Amino acid sequence: MEILYKMKEYAKQERIAINCEGEELTYRELDKLSDEVASYFIKKYPNDKSPIIICGNKENLILVLMMGALKSGRAYIPLDVTFPVERVKQVIKEVNPKIVINLTDRDLEVPNVYTKENIEDIIAKYSGNKVSEDNWVSGDDNCYILFTSGSTGKPKGVQISKNNLDSFTKWFTEYLKVGNENTAILNQPSYSFDLSVMPLYLGLLNGKKLFSLSKKTLENMRETFDELKKSDMRLWISTPAFASLCMQDDSFRKELMPNLETMYFIGEVLPPKTVALLRERFPNVRIINSYGPTEATVAITAIDITDEILEGNKELPIGYPMDGSIIIVVDDNGKEVQDEEKGEIVILGKSVSKGYYLNDEMTKKVFFDREIEGVMYRGYKSGDMGYYKENILYFCGRKDFQIKLNGFRIELEDIENNLRKVTNIKNTVVLPVNKEGKISHLVAFVILEKENTLSNLKNTLIIKEELKKYLPTYMIPRNMKIMKEFPVNSNDKVDRKKLMEEIK
Repeated sequence: MEILYKMKEYAKQERIAINCEGEELTYRELDKLSDEVASYFIKKYPNDKSPIIICGNKENLILVLMMGALKSGRAYIPLDVTFPVERVKQVIKEVNPKIVINLTDRDLEVPNVYTKENIEDIIAKYSGNKVSEDNWVSGDDNCYILFTSGSTGKPKGVQISKNNLDSFTKWFTEYLKVGNENTAILNQPSYSFDLSVMPLYLGLLNGKKLFSLSKKTLENMRETFDELKKSDMRLWISTPAFASLCMQDDSFRKELMPNLETMYFIGEVLPPKTVALLRERFPNVRIINSYGPTEATVAITAIDITDEILEGNKELPIGYPMDGSIIIVVDDNGKEVQDEEKGEIVILGKSVSKGYYLNDEMTKKVFFDREIEGVMYRGYKSGDMGYYKENILYFCGRKDFQIKLNGFRIELEDIENNLRKVTNIKNTVVLPVNKEGKISHLVAFVILEKENTLSNLKNTLIIKEELKKYLPTYMIPRNMKIMKEFPVNSNDKVDRKKLMEEIK
């Protein structure tokens, strides 16, 4: 695997691989420690290649464990500390792994779980051990599996292979024109969010310093800005929402990160107003917009947002397809639509996943193989809506009830199914609230099993508190409206349009 070869090259130099809250790990340490961890995995579980589950946040040790998993020929599954314990348990039950590593202080109720202390003991015991590249993940082996929101209330595990990653990193490195200097790249999103794959693999492949912002740091904007000022950041990769949050403070400008060269955005709609303000705050910084689902290895399109594009569009384009990939826009019958006509975005290429882990039913619904001009492509029906205009792709929403909120992909049905688990909830509908062309928050309409005399606010607080057991914070609706009944349309289905009018 090229990233592991490159890691060993950089290990011969004095390079920092990662910095989190002032704690640094060099490439030499990363290569050595990941070899030692991999040695243990190989010896302890010689006939098993099941995925390794890693629970934590942005600890430097997680990077060691992820690279150790790859060196032992195993995929890793990162589960962030923001995931509710019940959701973590749900994934563990689904995967049934031999190895679960818990770097948090939460009880996962799993036998033989590995803690930070256990890993440190393993590193000490296997100190100096090397792992042959014959053991590394290769070809179509999975590198990681990311669990995303699922419409049934159960998360889906997207499998990304070594071949998928190689295709993505080759294109991404060339597009960004990154050199291999040991400069800082923002490593802000949690490892369970697919955006994290960008700085992680682009960074390590090119000898960068991953500048990590932990959950603890991000909860305090003053601490976040202090860290950014120390970072000497050159490449910024984030959702538009995170940049917008930072821009609420006037000090988020060139003086904070004077050597910043590029800002790359993905995960949700990039509003023109955001770009215009970034232009003012960070003159001469390259701004890139892109698009891509987890199922196509993070990003599949990109485009530089020039002044000409910014001035000529009410909505910004998401760009041109990755080299070697094909993106078509189709109607409900699967037929390609005309230029500027809207339809579903369908992706074909080497970076498309083999499917969902242990979930053939869902895999068959959206993944397929297609031969085009003698070449066999892996395809994925994204469910996203878009259109081409002068050979440039534009995004215009979701075909179903899946949305992007602050960069997180969320199935509204997932929230609804988990809301129905909450005490005294009979039925619910969750809807997104749009402001200035993007989703700002979610609203849940709720019918109670038994009516009570509590206020809407009091009921909301009670529901939210219990819902935290089932869903991450980012999936919990901001507002809730208690109703006696839902309006229905002529098909006797809940009239979501009428409910939407309640929001306005």
